[in-house]
Amino acid sequence: MAMSLSLVLEKAAQSGLKISGLTFRSQEVRPGFVFFAIKGANVDGNQFVPEAIAHGAVMVVSSIPAAKPCPVLYYQSDDIDRDMADAAYEFYGRPSDHMKMIGVTGTKGKTSIAYLLESILVSAGQTVGALGTINYRMAGRVLSAAPNTTPAALVLFDLLNQMRREPCDSVVMEVSSHALELQRVRHIWYDTAVFTNLQRDHLDFHHTFENYFKAKQKLFENLLDPQNPKAHRTAVINVDDPYGRRLLERVRGRVKTITFSLEEPSDLQATHIRETLEGTSFEVNGVAMHIHLLGRHNVYNALGAVAAAQASGLTLEQAARGLAQLPGVPGRMERIDEGQDFFVFVDFAYTDESLQRAFDTLKPFKKGNLLVVFGCGGQRDRTKRPLMGKTACTEADFVFLTNDNPRCEDPKQIFTDILQGMEGCSNYEIIPDRAEAIGRALQTAQPGDIVLVAGKGHEEWQLIGTEKRPFSDKETIRAFLRERKKLCSTKKK
Repeated sequence: MAMSLSLVLEKAAQSGLKISGLTFRSQEVRPGFVFFAIKGANVDGNQFVPEAIAHGAVMVVSSIPAAKPCPVLYYQSDDIDRDMADAAYEFYGRPSDHMKMIGVTGTKGKTSIAYLLESILVSAGQTVGALGTINYRMAGRVLSAAPNTTPAALVLFDLLNQMRREPCDSVVMEVSSHALELQRVRHIWYDTAVFTNLQRDHLDFHHTFENYFKAKQKLFENLLDPQNPKAHRTAVINVDDPYGRRLLERVRGRVKTITFSLEEPSDLQATHIRETLEGTSFEVNGVAMHIHLLGRHNVYNALGAVAAAQASGLTLEQAARGLAQLPGVPGRMERIDEGQDFFVFVDFAYTDESLQRAFDTLKPFKKGNLLVVFGCGGQRDRTKRPLMGKTACTEADFVFLTNDNPRCEDPKQIFTDILQGMEGCSNYEIIPDRAEAIGRALQTAQPGDIVLVAGKGHEEWQLIGTEKRPFSDKETIRAFLRERKKLCSTKKK
């Protein structure tokens, strides 16, 4: 049997080899580093082994044999994702063992729950780290933007080590299905796992809905693992979702559970829901709460955050104070107001279910027309494209179909797929340039109308081909509205 990487590293250290860092990016290698040559979607790290050695790598880990005799220690891995997690866990001193770890998984709602829960914990006096789709944060400051919802293990354990040294009391993590499947969170032992919902997404990666569910389930298997050293493990589950009820059956009686819902009997239930364009009020088990977020789906998100806070020992009253202190979540049904006489919202809706939810949230306040700007990402699940097209044409008065992040896929093919669901409809226009499409929608809007710009939300870039171009829906909207306001003021003079 081949010796494990952990044992190889241990023996190397005993023989005097000093390891100063771990990386899978050759340009980051410094003297004493271990270089993991991983095969990515577009780049094969094995091409950069000579460069890494030239920069001072003392060891190379790869899934393939060395091309020629290697001048440094070389380890051929049969599972490089596992070995990266194993190495990072030990190298960074097992940081997650020393903080309360809260993982949030599900198709939609992870980011909002993470922000809401972070606000609750901070309001209660805790120092909090947060890792998710928008950015990575610690003690109220942003550490970096987030290239992945859940970063690769080498990056993840480095961040957790920084949070431990802060020190952070708790870490709130969005845990993606990709991260669970690719073992990025291996050796992170969770105190609390939160399940939001399961909807169509990422089938390009998981292939079947059942595989997608099983990937999400792995977060809860972490709670059940006898190696998990955390004393008070809690599963927080939305039981209005059928997959949530399946999870509950899996964990019930084996760890503590806190269920939440709007409809099914549960431990925490929201009632007396009142929605306005300024926010949403409701009661949870008789305690009044308010969030500066729109829509019933955000009541679910608030419930998930409240339940996780309760698992951390906080009261409903403490949770209510923390919820009220969060002004909003970037790019999640975020209102853009430059004094115009119509409403504009930016939302990270990139599936048909999330687009439908955005429409359901806005339509009760509709006085004029509802206009939507949207597209679909390239090199991603194609099956959702016609569904999104149908939803947009059915629910909106007019649709401006545009590019999202086409990546290396031909935008014409993406539009063709979307248009399959818009067959027979005439209430749309195709404008490939996203800034132009947004401008046209805002130019078209009349007093009392609602404009929804969907798909990219908080993102500050657009992926076109292999380029990552600076682009923000929010800033594009603000610039147009300010220019429009300026022109109106000039005409009045």
